[in-house]
Amino acid sequence: MGHAITAEQERVYGDLLLGRSVLLLGAAGTGKSEFIRHARKHLPGRVAVVAPTGMAAMNVGVGAVTIHSFFQIPPADGGYFQRELFAVKSRVAGLLKNIDYLIVDEVSMVRPDLFDLMNSLAQRARGSSEFFGGICLLLVGDFHQLPPVIRTGERELFRAHYGFPNVYLFDAKCLQNEELSTVRLTKIFRQRSEKFLSLLDRIGRGDVDSAVLKELNGRVLGSNPEPRGALTITPYREAAELKNEEELDALPGLVHEYVGQRSGTFLPINGEELPSPERLLLKEGASVLFTCNAPKGEWANGTAATVKRLGRDHIEVQLLGRKRSLLVGQHQWSHILPSGDEYVETGTYRQFPLRLGYALTVHRTQGKTCDEIILQRDRRFFAHGQLYVALSRARTLETVHLTHPISRTDALTDRRVIDYYANGARISANSPGTGHRKT
Repeated sequence: MGHAITAEQERVYGDLLLGRSVLLLGAAGTGKSEFIRHARKHLPGRVAVVAPTGMAAMNVGVGAVTIHSFFQIPPADGGYFQRELFAVKSRVAGLLKNIDYLIVDEVSMVRPDLFDLMNSLAQRARGSSEFFGGICLLLVGDFHQLPPVIRTGERELFRAHYGFPNVYLFDAKCLQNEELSTVRLTKIFRQRSEKFLSLLDRIGRGDVDSAVLKELNGRVLGSNPEPRGALTITPYREAAELKNEEELDALPGLVHEYVGQRSGTFLPINGEELPSPERLLLKEGASVLFTCNAPKGEWANGTAATVKRLGRDHIEVQLLGRKRSLLVGQHQWSHILPSGDEYVETGTYRQFPLRLGYALTVHRTQGKTCDEIILQRDRRFFAHGQLYVALSRARTLETVHLTHPISRTDALTDRRVIDYYANGARISANSPGTGHRKT
């Protein structure tokens, strides 16, 4: 791990060894992804790791895949309630019969109807009515962060099934009477400033008053130039793409195009889900971000750099704040699924582990630590947790810059999440449940 395992994390690991499923909650920067990597490496038995999106899966390392890929669940309009979805495919049954632990990351984005379907498929595959057919679960996330995507036309359907139009994993019917250990991580590794931590905590809870706004809006750039190498974060994908295109166009020189190569089955057919763009366009002098961790630790996922020279087989880059340049070759990502006692590679993707680094959406920054950020607020933040996630990518308030002042309406929070934490983060939002341990 990047740091020694904490006493809180040791308790989680101990529960898992005893076969107890755990809900592991922690604010941004509490080492959740690092603990997942530790658990995968040391748990005795076969471990599978899934996440709701391809990017979230990649953030926790090789072998993690999307929930839809692992369970072979097709996209479903109108919720995951259709009878035909509950038929277990033979390949999925084989996977589920042969794992001991299932780790689900970024659970704030997992819909309850999808989670109920996952539980049903596991029970059917293993011929057991136990929770997930007896598989030990580690559920990891932070409900203050990005919520499930619920389309407007689905809200009344969710109200009918779960009692609320705005639903979360803790609404899943299979969790209402389940005995889970609930552990909340409190030690934060990303940020050191108590003042900044307090600010983030208040934004996450929706406790934003004039003092918080004054502190934040003291970081508005105004007439000051944008700091060199800072990453612009925006809620809007088209805004991020436009910023990257404009900055690349403004550079002199020729554009070099690098085309990624896929083989077998590698993630959904959707360029947004790939770790690096399928068509990577670069110029010398361009700001870039790495999209993987280096095997020897020379860079990490999200590290900023500047392109110095573009070759066919290698790209020379200079890391932000470093004098020495590095030669970067293509990286190969593998799509891996467990099969019996082994992991089987079902597909690969080869591309330079870089993307333009002028701007990213809030969703794409999740799990990353950034040296310096610019929050683009020409349009408002529009979803629960977006402002909190964006700000918490930074280590200090001094490395945060704003294009426009923040208002109270940007710090959107869902009252159901606030109440959930206020009530001790019980799994059931409707009933106390049983056997839940709070820390």
